[in-house]
Amino acid sequence: MPQITFIQPDGRRQVLEAADAPTVMHLAIRHDVAGLPAECGGQLACATCMVDVPPGWRDRLPPASPDEQDMIEDTIGSVPEGRRLCCQVAVTPALDGLEVAVPETQG
Repeated sequence: MPQITFIQPDGRRQVLEAADAPTVMHLAIRHDVAGLPAECGGQLACATCMVDVPPGWRDRLPPASPDEQDMIEDTIGSVPEGRRLCCQVAVTPALDGLEVAVPETQG
């Protein structure tokens, strides 16, 4: 099972076993990760599951779709480097060790 770490703006870290979570967002919801309300439940409709992926992991994830990029840009006015909607990041064994930072605010 991949382990994924969520880092809060204050530096607190929450390391979670992904088990059967289909996406990083589902993992966060199941464990009540603060700052990730994921209001649309993963339908790519709300931009309330944004995370920042560190440089070492960005090339290891599938690229963001144009719809994902548009949703982020429409919500905050730009797409910061490494910003992703975690509802669009499927959990795979290759993500073992992934760390994502939860931004101060969501969309």
